[in-house]
Amino acid sequence: MHLWKELLKTAIHAPSPHNVQPWRVHLLSDTVAELLIEKRRTLPKEDVTGSFIILTMGLFIEAIAILAANHKYKLKYELLQDVSQFTCAAIEQTRTEMLPFASLQLEPDQNEASRFADDLFLTRRTSRISLLPKPVPNEAAQALSLLATQWNQTYTQITEPATIERILQTNIDAVFEDLNVPDYHDEIVEWFRFTDSSSRKTRDGLDYRCMNSSRLSFWLVATFPRLLTRAFTRPILKRTYRKQLGRVPTIGMFAGAFWDPASAFDAGRFLMHAWLEIAKHDLFIHPYGNLVTNQRAAEWYRNETGIADVWLVFKIGYSEQPPTSYRRSLEEVLVD
Repeated sequence: MHLWKELLKTAIHAPSPHNVQPWRVHLLSDTVAELLIEKRRTLPKEDVTGSFIILTMGLFIEAIAILAANHKYKLKYELLQDVSQFTCAAIEQTRTEMLPFASLQLEPDQNEASRFADDLFLTRRTSRISLLPKPVPNEAAQALSLLATQWNQTYTQITEPATIERILQTNIDAVFEDLNVPDYHDEIVEWFRFTDSSSRKTRDGLDYRCMNSSRLSFWLVATFPRLLTRAFTRPILKRTYRKQLGRVPTIGMFAGAFWDPASAFDAGRFLMHAWLEIAKHDLFIHPYGNLVTNQRAAEWYRNETGIADVWLVFKIGYSEQPPTSYRRSLEEVLVD
C-alpha cells in the first residue's frame, strides 16, 4: 500500500469547491483502490446540475494519474456508474454516505512521464489577496491556450481595466444576491470557518484567512445576509468586498463543453493540468464561481465578453504568498 499512500498524500492537495475535499479512497491492494464520494461533502443547493462535484472527481483522478506517471506507473480507472448518476439530484436520493465512484488500478509503465513535478501540487493554491501589478507573460498565456485546445477547451484573457472592473462589480452583485437565497446561504455558510481553532479542527472549508476577510465581516455577511441588500449597508459592504478582491490586472476564463456530466468529468481532468501549468509559471488564480452559477450574472458575462460556454472565470497573476488552507490528513481520506 506504500505507493498508494505516497501518491495520495500529495493528491489530497488538489483543489475542490469551497475546499470540501469530497474524495475518499479504499485501498484494496498494492495496485487496486476504490474512489468514493463522501455525500455530505457535496453541494446540492449551489451545484444544482452536479457539474462541479463531477468536475472535482475528474480532477482528483487526474491528479493521481499525473503523480503516478512521475513514479513510472500508469493509472487506469473505470467509472462504477455513469457519471449522470452523480448529479446532485441523484446523490440526494441515495441513502448511503459513501458513494462508489471509480475503481483505480496502477500498472508499471517505464514510458509514463508527466510535465508536472510533484511539488507543484504543494505550491499550487488560490490567492484571494491583491495581485501584483505585473502582466501575465505571453508564454504563460500561450501555454494555457495550447493546453486548453488539446482538451477541446479555450482559454481567453481580459486585461482592459474598465472591463475588469465591470466584471468584478457584477461578481459582487451575484455573490450578494446568492447569499440572500436561503438554500444557497445555508449550504455555503456550513463551510465558513470563522476562527483559527475551527479551521484547524475541521481542516476543510472556507477559512476567513484565505478569504482575505476579517472575522467580523465574514461573520456579519453569514449571520445577517440582509445587510447586503439594505440601502444604507449595501454600498459600504460592496466597497469592503471590492477592497478584499484587491488589484486584478488580468481576468482569465475557460470555455467549452461542461454542463453535461460527461463533459464536466473531462473538464475536471483538464483543469488539474491547467492549474498545475499556472503554478509552473509561478502564477496564482482565484475563481469567481458566482459569475457562472448565477444565471443573471452568467448571461451578463456572456453578453459582455461575447464568449459562450464559459464555465470558469478567475483572476490570474503574480501574488505574494497567500495564506494556506488546511487539508484533511491522509488517514481521514482513507476508508477501511
